[in-house]
Amino acid sequence: MSLRSLARRLRDLLLPGGSSPTADETTRTRPLPPVVAVAERARNVLPLGSRPMRVVYDEAVVHESVSLKSRFLGRTARLVFKPLLRLAPLNDRTLTTLRSLDRLSARGPRSRYVEPVSFELGGVHVESMTHRYGPESEMTVLYLHGGGFFSCGIETHRRICERLALYTGATVISVEYVQLPEGSVADSVNDAITAYEALVEMSDRPDKIVVAGDSAGGYLTMKIAELAHRRGLPAPAALLTFSPLLSLDPDRIDKEGVARVYRVRDAYLPIGRVALIRKRWVPEGAVIEGEVSPLDAVDHISSPAFFVAVEDEMLRPEVEAMALMLSERGVEVETHLWRGQVHAFPVLADTLPESRQALRLAADFARRAVGEASTTEHEADPTQHDDPQHEETISGEVVDERSVRQDDDVLEGELVGGGRRRWFFQPG
Repeated sequence: MSLRSLARRLRDLLLPGGSSPTADETTRTRPLPPVVAVAERARNVLPLGSRPMRVVYDEAVVHESVSLKSRFLGRTARLVFKPLLRLAPLNDRTLTTLRSLDRLSARGPRSRYVEPVSFELGGVHVESMTHRYGPESEMTVLYLHGGGFFSCGIETHRRICERLALYTGATVISVEYVQLPEGSVADSVNDAITAYEALVEMSDRPDKIVVAGDSAGGYLTMKIAELAHRRGLPAPAALLTFSPLLSLDPDRIDKEGVARVYRVRDAYLPIGRVALIRKRWVPEGAVIEGEVSPLDAVDHISSPAFFVAVEDEMLRPEVEAMALMLSERGVEVETHLWRGQVHAFPVLADTLPESRQALRLAADFARRAVGEASTTEHEADPTQHDDPQHEETISGEVVDERSVRQDDDVLEGELVGGGRRRWFFQPG
């Protein structure tokens, strides 16, 4: 008998009428009978894409389709980057080398429609940018980059900040917080909340400050929301997180009672290595202000929250647990789960169409949160668990950049002709 047949027969026996289990039936702390665990294990070994994605947070928007670019990137990550991360020693020399390599990304192509400005917020180095063609907005986005608290920085995440500036119309401020080996997670948290507090003090519209981040930056995003409440600061207008790290305890999800509904097949993060680097995040003597893990600080978070996670990444259960707990408190939550993507894929906005889609959804969520009109004509319906398929007719022409006026309705541009011309797509 095949595993698929075994799973179907066990499901029919245990669930009258062959109905699918609800989130409460499969994901709470109540232990599962052994035969149910067998059925779950049988379903988990079925090939990717052979069944609809299962969810814990049943209000999540599920994105099932996967582009060819994403498939190629995922395969490359598994074959090349994951083995390298599994074998590289996690000592100070390795971490310093990684940071040096990250800085090389600053030599890559940059948008001709933004001009980054470096300055300090409360003594923390930041970089600010606006986009010439972004919609009108009084919003400010404070961005915290990911990288496991030991890699990446302003340079590696400049492109995602440029995209957020374009899609939101906001001034985007990227924070260069301290990382390993120079400091611990406690120091990273202190830099993040210091920059936020200074931004609140200098801003003309502190009620329109949105905080965003990916991976480790998602952790800092939630810590800012928590500490703002503890310190009596204005709460962020919205929180935008992409594959956020929400617990420093690798066993936290088991304690929370939220089970994994799909086996971890993270494209490039080796589970064992992540557990090893966690030991360096909070060394002896380091004290994190407030709760160590955002999952324990839900009562201090009231800002509307936007989450993106990947179906089989190791951080997905934390995301769904956070979404569940926030929504139960009445906090506005929008969660998107993607199939076939790599961890924190929205950072790859210049490479993957799914990345740009995720950032547009995040931008629309932020604009609604601050009371500004959405920029998307066809907004995603949060009650639908698939990607609507439709065709959209647009027309475009190759034009000289000098002939494009500031008020032209430019939707997107891709560089062609060696940098002297661009495609400008306008409604047909």
